[in-house]
Amino acid sequence: MKQSTVRKTTHLGMLLASGLMLVLAACATRATRPVDTSADLLILHANDTHGHVAGIDKYGNACVDDTDCRGGLARISAAIKNARAQGANVLALDAGDMFQGTLFYSVNKYPMQAELNRIMPWDASTLGNHEWDEGCEELARYLNEKRPFPILAANLKPLPGCPLSNSKTPPYMVRNIGGHKVGVIGLANDEVVGLSNACPKTTFSDRVKTVQAAVRELEAQGVKRIVLLTHIGLPADRELARSVDGVDVIVGGHTHSYLGPNSKEGPYPVVEKSPSGAPVLVVTAKNATRYLGELACRFDNDGVLTGWSGQAVELLSSFPRDEKVSAVVAKYAKSLEVFRSREVGSHGIDIGPDGMEACRSNECLTGMIITDAMLDFGRKHGARIALFNSGGVRAALRPGTINQGDILSAFPFNNMIQLREYSGKQILEALEHGVAGEGAMGPQMLQVSGLRYVVDGSKPAGKRVLKAEILDEKGRATPLAPSKRYLVMVPEYLASGGDFFDMLTKGKPVSSPDPIDADLLSSYLSSHSPLPKPMTGRIVRK
Repeated sequence: MKQSTVRKTTHLGMLLASGLMLVLAACATRATRPVDTSADLLILHANDTHGHVAGIDKYGNACVDDTDCRGGLARISAAIKNARAQGANVLALDAGDMFQGTLFYSVNKYPMQAELNRIMPWDASTLGNHEWDEGCEELARYLNEKRPFPILAANLKPLPGCPLSNSKTPPYMVRNIGGHKVGVIGLANDEVVGLSNACPKTTFSDRVKTVQAAVRELEAQGVKRIVLLTHIGLPADRELARSVDGVDVIVGGHTHSYLGPNSKEGPYPVVEKSPSGAPVLVVTAKNATRYLGELACRFDNDGVLTGWSGQAVELLSSFPRDEKVSAVVAKYAKSLEVFRSREVGSHGIDIGPDGMEACRSNECLTGMIITDAMLDFGRKHGARIALFNSGGVRAALRPGTINQGDILSAFPFNNMIQLREYSGKQILEALEHGVAGEGAMGPQMLQVSGLRYVVDGSKPAGKRVLKAEILDEKGRATPLAPSKRYLVMVPEYLASGGDFFDMLTKGKPVSSPDPIDADLLSSYLSSHSPLPKPMTGRIVRK
């Protein structure tokens, strides 16, 4: 096991590191960026790309044409190839959740991603939770597709009878980079039975024991530089870094965390200490292909980190694209035209931040629109409330004309909307669960209609909802009574306990139509356009 040799950075070293960061920042606006070719290991990484194969626009929504957008797989590919052409000791890693989140994926599914994987210059990837969205059988087909890099998952232990039992997911790999062996261990998301559509026979081994066993095997092979590739989220990555010995770097995903200047989540990299006191660098690069993480590492002869620098580099529209990747993206873009040409409605509303990230931190326009559509549909059957998990909102419904492609981009999961009867107590438990995450935010936070609630994120989880009230069609409020029964429109995903909303599995089914969310929303927009400004103040933060 490596022993800690953490050294104090000299004044000269600090100046050099600061100078390097200034150079990297200045170069970020150039078409071709120089990289640190003197580093023993240059880790380039992305995570949670979520089908944003052509990048994102100024609203954070997925582009269809990658020419003038930020990010996109073509820019990621070009950046990796450029770094290798400069002679850098590159290790290129994707931390999972390639699937789901755009019209590209909704229409073309895993075969599109499999084709792109055949030409992307990754060294390895791991499995996020959304790779299970179509179930284990579809994931098994994807894993058996040919690609030039492995998908690593040391903790995946499918039981006999699971379609994944014969799939290829090696626990780790070893690469010779710069004359040294580098080991990469994969750790897949281990909550997919609750977060996604994994079959019950999809099981996982303990994270800490799995990593420690893999480290011992790699060290027995003479590997002294070890990277852990995960999709468990930044807080879990940091905890893991403090719990295992022998890992030098953790490259993660899942929480869509940005690290760097002005980040509330930490600097790039976050530096933790292993149980033996050795430094462990933790990095992640937000989501949707907007950034490519760039971590330069230096090691001593015993494989202990002695220095590091880097940043999450924003892939601007001026950055070069890999034309081969762009050509494949353009081919699949043609399949979207039929959906993008079908207009369904319009609105001219702008009430603040909107889209996937905004909806996870507060009420948002797209969350209001979908829940209002749900409640409008459900009122004729007696519904008084609509609930929708913020993680189900994948893009903003921007002002202007809205087409079917916009709807499928925002709501790609084909969720059935169901009518259930719940007690006020169960609804309160659901609201509490939705704000139980760090900062009382996250994909579980519930967007609502016919309801408003007050949240204090400074209080302990389980005691953050200070007040909840039912709102009638005229906006008049009455307290949500714990003992009273209410009819609620809710996605089937939540009604079946997705995102660990166990309390919502206890609702009484009520006979009514079960429309798909995108279809319900299309109908609502067609009959209500242009949309009036919705009632705000549904989620109030103290």
